[in-house]
Amino acid sequence: MESFFSHAKLILMGEYAVLHGTNAICLPLKTGQKLEIKNTLPREINWKWSFGQNILADFTLESESLEIKEARTGNPQWAKDLILFIRKQNPSFLREKGASLHFVNLFPPEWGLGSSSATISSLCRFAEVNPYLVNEQLMGGSGADIACTTAEKWFLYRRALPEPEIWQIPTEFLFPENTFFIYSGQKQETAGHLRNIAKTESNYNNAVWPEVDKFILRFLAASTLPETFKIIDDHELLIASQIQKQPIGILFKDFPGKVKSLGAWGGDFFMALSQQPAEFVKNYFSKKGYDKVFLWKDFVNANSFSEK
Repeated sequence: MESFFSHAKLILMGEYAVLHGTNAICLPLKTGQKLEIKNTLPREINWKWSFGQNILADFTLESESLEIKEARTGNPQWAKDLILFIRKQNPSFLREKGASLHFVNLFPPEWGLGSSSATISSLCRFAEVNPYLVNEQLMGGSGADIACTTAEKWFLYRRALPEPEIWQIPTEFLFPENTFFIYSGQKQETAGHLRNIAKTESNYNNAVWPEVDKFILRFLAASTLPETFKIIDDHELLIASQIQKQPIGILFKDFPGKVKSLGAWGGDFFMALSQQPAEFVKNYFSKKGYDKVFLWKDFVNANSFSEK
């Protein structure tokens, strides 16, 4: 049996701006998604996606035509499109011989940590094709999620095709004991969200986006939490002015620290930094209705997450 592993991800800073040519700070997580492959099926592709005991997708395609032979659950069309885009680079991929493909999430898929990008990355490595080109055709976006799937530590990312520019960050994050990730409970469908943003792109002031690079450099160079708080404020205000949304910090005006959106604003996870003890921060967000609050190390370094 052949297998591949793709890391989950977070984009810490540079969301939206990375689509306009600026850098983004990308953080691969220890958890992710496994792809287990058995090359035993003649002319059939058996596709399964699971998390714990939950089967999220389970269907069978004819290998040559990709005709749906049996659809038990899930979205066969997305899988068919993915394979077709892979075949643009590798026309023989899974045509003559079938395979059993089992994608095993180690984190809840509703958390928005990159289930789709993990699937794309693993299958493209199996097919020996360029995942950035496939992702551009299938999902759009910056491709930063794809870069995270094979990275080991945080890095700077700049969008480009056929290959992005990636720079490893040589230092460690200075404030892991003061940084928390909170699940909002509001899943964002990334591809659709980006399409909606693109519709209003003519309203953006593209000359402003490069300013994000300055905030990113300041964030990486900051040596104190008060400095970091100021940088987060400036970054949030700039992004808000460009996408016409209010920063998430508006919802937590009494929080002793700073709160920052991550990825698509209004969904998935957000980040909080505070000088208060971890117990205080967790109690604060729990009282606000957010019961999934993780300290940096407990989130970033976790191998897997239960369904509870």
